[in-house]
Amino acid sequence: MAPMAFRSGSSQEALLQLEKGTTGPTSLLKDAAQIVGIDLALCAGDPDADQNLQLHSQSAPKEEWVLRWLLKKLKSTKAYRVEARSFVLLRQLIHRIPPRSLAAILSEYKILTIVDGAVADIKAGIVLDFQDVVSNLDRPDSESSHTLDEESPPKKKKHGNNETRKRKRATYEEDGVDPDSPSCFALCASAFNRLLDCLYTLVVLANKMYGVDGVASSHLKHALRGEPGFVAKILARSLALAALLIFEFCREKKAADLQHLLRALSSVLDLWELRSSHQDDSNNSSSNAAFAHHCFLEALRLHRSASFSGVGSNEATYIVQRVERLVALHVVLPARGAFFAKGGSGIDYSTDEPDWSPVKPISDTFRPLLTDDIDGKAGLLEHKEQEQEAKAKIDKKSSSRNPVWKPAELLPVLFDIAIRSVPRDTFRRQTNEGPWLETLFVAIAELAFSAVKQEDVTDATSDFIPILEQMFRIILNRGVKLSLHTLITHAAYTGLLKDNLDKVQWKLTALLVELGVDIFLPNSGLPDSGRLLAALLEKIMFHWTSGCPGGDDVYAKIKTDIVVPLLRGFASARDLLTFVQLWYEQLVLVELARSSNRGLARFSIWESDDLANVCSELMKTSLTEAQVSSLAQNALSELLSESGTIAVSTNAFGRFVTLEAALRNLTCYTNSDRTMSVLTTVIKALVATISSKQNMHWRWRLWRFSGNVLQFTMKSTDGSFNSTLGSLVNIAVNIIRDFHKQPTSRLQDVAEILEAYRFVLAAAEKISDNTYSNQLALLTADIPPFLKTIINKEGGVLGASWNGHIENLDSISLATGYLVTLLRTPEIWGKTKAETRQALFDQMLSLAAIQQQSIIDPSSINSGPFNAQFLQLWNALVSYEYLLNSPGIANDLLVILIERLKNDPSIRQLTVMSLQKIPSRFVTRHHRGLLLDLVGHIILEKASPDISGDMLSLMATLASMPKSSAKITSDWEVVWKIAKAITFKDSEVDFRVMKSFRSLIEAVMSKFLTLSEKDRQKYFKKIHQKTTSSVYKFKSIKHPTLEFYLVRILLSQLWDYRLELPKVFDEANLKSHRQKAFKYLLEELETLQTQLKLEAPNLTNEISVAKILAVLEDFEDMARENDEIEKCVTEIEDCVTKTSTELATSLQRSIKLHVLARTKPGRSFTIPLIECGDVFSLQHLFAEEQQVFIQDVAERFHEMSSDDLTGLIEDIRKAGFGGKNASYRLLIAGLAATCLNPVEEKESASSQELSLLCTAVTKSLCTSTSIEQFSLAAECLDILLRCHSRAITQWNVDNIMTAVAVAVSKCGPQINPEFAGTIYVRLCRLVGLLFVLYRQKLGGRFHLILPAMQRLLTCLFTPNRKRKAGARMKSMQGQPPWLGPLNDSHAVHFTRLLTSLCEPTVSAVSKQSQSGTSHEGLTDQTKKAKRIAGQHLQYLIIEYTQCTLRGTMNSEIKAALLPGLYAVLDVVSRDTMKALNSSLDASGREVFKTLYDDYMKFGKWDKS
Repeated sequence: MAPMAFRSGSSQEALLQLEKGTTGPTSLLKDAAQIVGIDLALCAGDPDADQNLQLHSQSAPKEEWVLRWLLKKLKSTKAYRVEARSFVLLRQLIHRIPPRSLAAILSEYKILTIVDGAVADIKAGIVLDFQDVVSNLDRPDSESSHTLDEESPPKKKKHGNNETRKRKRATYEEDGVDPDSPSCFALCASAFNRLLDCLYTLVVLANKMYGVDGVASSHLKHALRGEPGFVAKILARSLALAALLIFEFCREKKAADLQHLLRALSSVLDLWELRSSHQDDSNNSSSNAAFAHHCFLEALRLHRSASFSGVGSNEATYIVQRVERLVALHVVLPARGAFFAKGGSGIDYSTDEPDWSPVKPISDTFRPLLTDDIDGKAGLLEHKEQEQEAKAKIDKKSSSRNPVWKPAELLPVLFDIAIRSVPRDTFRRQTNEGPWLETLFVAIAELAFSAVKQEDVTDATSDFIPILEQMFRIILNRGVKLSLHTLITHAAYTGLLKDNLDKVQWKLTALLVELGVDIFLPNSGLPDSGRLLAALLEKIMFHWTSGCPGGDDVYAKIKTDIVVPLLRGFASARDLLTFVQLWYEQLVLVELARSSNRGLARFSIWESDDLANVCSELMKTSLTEAQVSSLAQNALSELLSESGTIAVSTNAFGRFVTLEAALRNLTCYTNSDRTMSVLTTVIKALVATISSKQNMHWRWRLWRFSGNVLQFTMKSTDGSFNSTLGSLVNIAVNIIRDFHKQPTSRLQDVAEILEAYRFVLAAAEKISDNTYSNQLALLTADIPPFLKTIINKEGGVLGASWNGHIENLDSISLATGYLVTLLRTPEIWGKTKAETRQALFDQMLSLAAIQQQSIIDPSSINSGPFNAQFLQLWNALVSYEYLLNSPGIANDLLVILIERLKNDPSIRQLTVMSLQKIPSRFVTRHHRGLLLDLVGHIILEKASPDISGDMLSLMATLASMPKSSAKITSDWEVVWKIAKAITFKDSEVDFRVMKSFRSLIEAVMSKFLTLSEKDRQKYFKKIHQKTTSSVYKFKSIKHPTLEFYLVRILLSQLWDYRLELPKVFDEANLKSHRQKAFKYLLEELETLQTQLKLEAPNLTNEISVAKILAVLEDFEDMARENDEIEKCVTEIEDCVTKTSTELATSLQRSIKLHVLARTKPGRSFTIPLIECGDVFSLQHLFAEEQQVFIQDVAERFHEMSSDDLTGLIEDIRKAGFGGKNASYRLLIAGLAATCLNPVEEKESASSQELSLLCTAVTKSLCTSTSIEQFSLAAECLDILLRCHSRAITQWNVDNIMTAVAVAVSKCGPQINPEFAGTIYVRLCRLVGLLFVLYRQKLGGRFHLILPAMQRLLTCLFTPNRKRKAGARMKSMQGQPPWLGPLNDSHAVHFTRLLTSLCEPTVSAVSKQSQSGTSHEGLTDQTKKAKRIAGQHLQYLIIEYTQCTLRGTMNSEIKAALLPGLYAVLDVVSRDTMKALNSSLDASGREVFKTLYDDYMKFGKWDKS
C-alpha cells in the first residue's frame, strides 16, 4: 500500500484509512505518526526529558484516536508489541493528550495487560534468538562444527533442517521479525527500552499531576494499578531482561544505553509500588507471596548483574538500593518475623547433638523460591550461558565468558541483604539479631549445597566452596558473629580432614581462622578442635613435603593468613606455651623429613623469620620472666651434646629455633638469673660448635644468635660475653674469605656467610678500640672483588632483586646483603682504610651505572630480571642526609667520582648527578680546582653535550665557593671557550643551560672582584674590550653557541659593577654598546613578530622568543623606557595564545612577567599584575619560579606609597574574587595587605578600603569552588584581622561570623570532601581569632555565634546509617557539600573554641586604659563574659544531645571534644541546667545525664 497523502484529504479520512491498513507495522506506525505531525526518526528516548513534561489541558481528538488505534494494535498483534516504534509513538502521544482523557483511554484498553504482553513477547523473542544461535552452532553440517572436538559425538536432530527452518520462519513472519536479521536481540532490546520510556513518562506525569489536578493523578495511578500477582509477573520479566541488558551493554561498552536503561528501569519498580493492596492483610501477605514467588530470583540476578558488571553510577546505585529494599521488605523481613514468632532461639548447641529444628522452617521458606518458573522456562541468563558455552566449543581461546547466575550463586547476595536489613547499631540489637542471622546462614548454606548437588552430583563440594567463601567474606565485612559450633561444623568443607592434599581449601581455611581461630585451639572447649588442629598441622607439613604446590602465593597465604593468625590466637587465649611446643614439634618433623629427603624445599613455613618475629613480640607481653626462663631451661637439656657443643639432632634444631625467638629481646630478661645462666651455657656451647666447624645446615642461625647477644652485651655495663664472642671474629673472617675464593650456591652456606659478616660488623662497630681493625680491613678488602663476580659477560647484573628474607637468599643477592649491612652501620667507615673504601665505592658505582643504563634503554644490555637495588643503594650512599652523618667518606667519594668522570664517559650522567648531591662543605679546595678544570675540559671537548646543563650547574656551585685554584677563576678566556663549545639544541633544555651558565658567569665575576686592584683592572679591561668588540659579531639570537648569551650577560655585569670599577672603562662607551645590543634584540624580536603573523607559530620560533625574553632580563632599565617592545610583546602573546605547543604556556608566562617587570611601581602596576593570573599556577606555589615571582611582587609593593597600594587593593577588589583567577587575586590581595603599613585612623581611605576588602573576601569564603581559593580567602582574612585591626568594623566582624555559619551549612562552598579537614581547621582558626582579638565587638551577639558553633559541632558527627531513610536524608541535607571524615585532631580545634569562649582572657574582654584597670574591674569583666556565655551555650549542649541521637561519633573524637563540653558546663548555672534538662525529651535526657555524670566525675574542678 502506498503512503497516504494527507494534504488532499481530511484527517478523518486519514484515520479511517489507517484503521483499514493491512501493511506491516513499520509503514502503519509511520502513517499514524504523520497524522498527528510526529517524526519518529527524530524522537529521542531520554528519560530526563520527562522532568520538564508540559501538561496539556486542551483536547486532542486526533491524538486520542491514534492512541486508541495504537492500543488496539498493541493488544491484538504481537508484531506491534516487539516493535520499538510502537512505544516511541505511544510516548509522544502521552505527551500530547490531556491527563484525564489519557487516563480514561488507558483504563479502557487495560494498559497493564498490554505491558505484560509486550514484556512477555520481548522476552520470548530474546529466548528464541539464543536458542537459534545455540542450534546453529551445534548443527553438524555448519562451518563452525568442524572446529569442535572430534571425539564429541554429534547431537541427534529432532527435526530436519528444512522443517525447523520453516517453522521458525513462519513464527517470525507472524511476529513481524525477520529471522535472517542478525540484530534480533538488538531489536528486542530497543523495544524494551522504549517500553520503559513510556512507563517512565506515565509515572512522572502521574506524580506531576498530584499537586495540579488530584483527580487526574488518581485516575492515572488507577490505570497503572494492578493486582500484586499480575504486576509481579511484569516486574519479574522486566528485571530478568534488565539483568541481561546491563551485562550486554557493559560488555559492549555502551555507556549511554546503559545509563538510559537504568534511569527508565525505575518505572517498573514504581508500578509495583502502585499495586493494588485490597487483597493484603496487615502483614502484606499477598504482595509478599507474589513478589517472592515471581520476582525473588530475578531481583537477585539484577543485583548480581549490576555488581558483576562494575556499574557504579548514581542510577545503578539507586536501582540496586530499591531492589534490595524490595527483597528485604517482601522476603527477608517476613521470614525474620516468622522466625521470632516461633521463639527466635536459634540453633541449640548445648547438647551433644545440636538441635537443627530452627533451620528447617527457614529452609522450607526459601527452597520454593529457588526455582525458575517464569513462562515455564529457565531464566534468560541460563540461555545466554548455553549460547556462550556453544561458542566456547568453537573458540577455546576465548577468555570472555558470561557469568553464571544460577540460584545457588545468588544466595550470598540474599544473605548480604538480610544482614543489612536488620538493626545492629547497638550491642543489644546485635545480641538479639545474632540467632536469626546465624540460623539464616546455616539455612542458606544448606540450600546452596542442595542446589549445587542437584545440578552436579559428582562434584558438588567444589562448586559449593566458592559460595561458602563469599558468605564468609560477607560475614567478615558486615561484622556478624557466628558461634564456634557453626564455624567448626562448616570447617569440614576445608578438606583438612581428608587424605588428599588437592582437596584442601586454603582460602576457606584462612577465612575460618580469621572468623574464629578458637575452633583450632585445644583450650576452646570444642570436642573437635584438637582433631582439626592436628589435621591443619598435618596438611601444612604435607604441603611442604609435596614441593609446595601452588607456588609462592599459596605459601604466603598459609604463612600470613593461617599460621601467624593462629599464633596470635594462641597468645590471645593465654596459651602461647602450647603453640611454642607445637612449633617445636613441627620443626622436629621438618628436620626429620629433610634428613630423609634432601630434595625438599629449602625453607618451610615453620622456619620463617616472619613467624619467629611475631612470636618474639608476643612473648614479651604474653609470657612472664619465669615462663621464659623455664622455656629456656627446658630447651637446654635437648640442645647440648655430651661434648658441650650444640647437638646435631632434630630435637636440638627445634629447640634452638624456639630459644632464639624467646631470647631475641634479651633486655626484657636481664633480671632473671636462670635466663642469664642458660644464656651463658648456650654461648659457650655455641662458640665451641662454631670453632669445631661442626657440619650442620643451620650454622647461620648460630651466627645470628651470636650477633643478637653481642648487640645486647655491648649495651650492658659489664660486657660479660665480649671476650667469649670476640673469639669468633677471626673464624668469621676466615670462612667469609674462603667463600669468596670458592663461592657456592647452597642456601646454608650463603646464609652463614651473610650472618657471619653481620656479626663481624657488629663486633667492630660496638667495640670502641681497634681490636678487630685488621680483621675488618681484610674482610672489607675482599668485598669489591666479590662484587665484580655478579656482572655477567654482557655487562649486566646477574639475579633479580632480593626481598630481605633469608629463604630467598643466593650467592648473587649476597652482594646486596653486604652493602645494606654496610650502609646500616656508618660507624664502620671510620675503621676501614681509605683505599678499601675507594675500591668499594668504585665497584658500587659500576653496578649502579649498569642498572641505570638498563632503566634508560632496557634493550641495550642483557641484565636478566630487572633489578635496581644497586642504583638505590648508590643513591642512598651519596644522599645529602647520609653524607652529613658520615662526613668521613665524602673525600673518598670525590676521589672515585673525579676519576670515573675523567676516564669513563659512558657513566658521566650518573657521575655528575652524584657530584651535585655531595654537600659543598665537604668539597676541599684541591678537589674544587680539579673538578672545575676537569668539567671545563670535558665541555671544551664536547664529549658529553647531553649533560651540559648539569655540568654548568656543578661548575657554578663549585666556582661560588671560596679559594679555588681552577683556571676558570683566574683566566677569563676559559669562560669564552666554554661559551663557544656549548651549542643550542632549540629545545627546552636550552633554558636550563642558559640559567646554569648565568650562575657560572656571576660566580666567576665575583671571584675577579676579589683580586688585587692591579689584577682586577687588568682582567676587567680585557673583559670590557672583548665584550664590546663582540657586540656586532654576535648580534643575532640564531647564533648556535652561548657566545651570544655571554656577551649580553657580561654587558649587564659590567654595567652593574661600573661604580666599583670607575677607572677600568668609560661608562658612556659601555652604555652605547648596551644600547646597540638592546637594539639588536629589539630588531630580532620584531622579525620574529612578523614571522609569527605570517605563519603558524612553531616550536623553533617560540624558543627564539623565549631566549630573547630571557636575555632582556639584563636590559630591564632600557626595556622600561621603550614603548615599541611592549607592542611587540603584546602581539607575540596574541599569536602564541592560538598555538598548542608544549612551550606555549611557559612562553606566555615569560611574556607576562616581562611586561610586569618593565612596569614601574604604582597604580599602573595593577593591570599587568592581574593579567599574570592566566599563567600563574597555584598548584606549584612553592616552585622556584613562583617563589621568585612572589618575592619580586612583594618588593614592588614595598616600594609603593600607601595611597598607591590602597588604589591597587581597590582595583583588585573591583576585579572580584570569583571566576577563573579568583585564587590568584586573593593571593595578590593578601600580599598587598601584608605590605601595607597598619592604619591608624579609622576614617582614612586605607581603612575604608581594607574594610571593603574584608567584606569582599568574606563573601568569597562561602562561594569558593576550590581548596586553593578557600584557603587563600581564609588566609587573607587572617592577615586583615591580625595586621589591620583598626580597619575592621563591627559589620566586618558580624559578616565573618555569619559567613562561617553559612560555610558549614548546606549552602557552603562546593569543594571536594577530601579537603574537609583543611576547611574545618581554617574555619575554627578564623572563629578563634575573632574570639581572642574581637571579643568585645562580638559582645552579646550569640545569635551569630551559636549557629556557627552548632554547625561546627554537627560536622564532627557521622549520620547514623541505621536510621530511617527520611530522617537520614533530612540530616544529610543540612551538611555542607565539602564535609568528609574528620578525626580527633579536628575536634581539638573545636574544643579550643569552646574553652576560649567560656574561659576568656582578661585582655580579650576588657579595654586597657592609659591609667590601668583595677583588679576588681578585670575580674568583673571576666565573670560577666562567662555568665553571658553560660546563658546561651545551653543550646550548644542541646545540639550535642540531638547530634548524639541522630549520628555517631568515634571514641577518639569524643575524648577530644569532652574538655570543651566540660568548659561549657562550668559556665552554665544550675538553674539554666535544670531548664535545659526539662527541655529535652527522654532520649535527650539520657544523653545529657551521661554527659553530666562524666562531668561531675572527671571534668568539674574540685576546690578541695
